[in-house]
Amino acid sequence: MVNKITAYFKDRFNVIDIDGVRVLFGDGWGLVRASNTQPALVLRFEAVSQVRLAEIQAMVESVLANIQKTLMQDAAA
Repeated sequence: MVNKITAYFKDRFNVIDIDGVRVLFGDGWGLVRASNTQPALVLRFEAVSQVRLAEIQAMVESVLANIQKTLMQDAAA
């Protein structure tokens, strides 16, 4: 999942792809990476305002949900 979300955002935004993906927006960032201690993804967000934080979080989580849905459909096929 991390590889797929990295590829998605790399085509659209500036990213740092060391240990997951940090998507850089001019006014904040979103991070997705695999946990080192459990089978889970770690998400972190920062922005200049609460409104922008919510927008960035919603965008990243939406892309992640779409990728997860696609992977589950592919696995079921």
